[in-house]
Amino acid sequence: MSNQNTKKEYFPELCITSDFFVPHPESNHLNAQAVVCSMVSSAKNISIATWNCFEDGGELAIKGEVVADLIYELQTKLEMIEKILPLAFEWEANKKAVSV
Repeated sequence: MSNQNTKKEYFPELCITSDFFVPHPESNHLNAQAVVCSMVSSAKNISIATWNCFEDGGELAIKGEVVADLIYELQTKLEMIEKILPLAFEWEANKKAVSV
């Protein structure tokens, strides 16, 4: 076995969540709907956790870095939802195209 370090090339543009996401070739609108529902639920939980970082909705009760991380994670989830949402309604577009 070789100890050779095979470094893969790093593409910083792929760090953008919406550019990184690629749906599975066998997925359909039902899969997309399930993923969207799961991500919305997760985003809601993150927003609740973020809200709980403040005392009575005012003073920050924990380190700001924690809140920043939660906001970043929420933003990432919303970007993914934005990317997946059109796939969740793909069957509607196909149905309208056929019925016209």
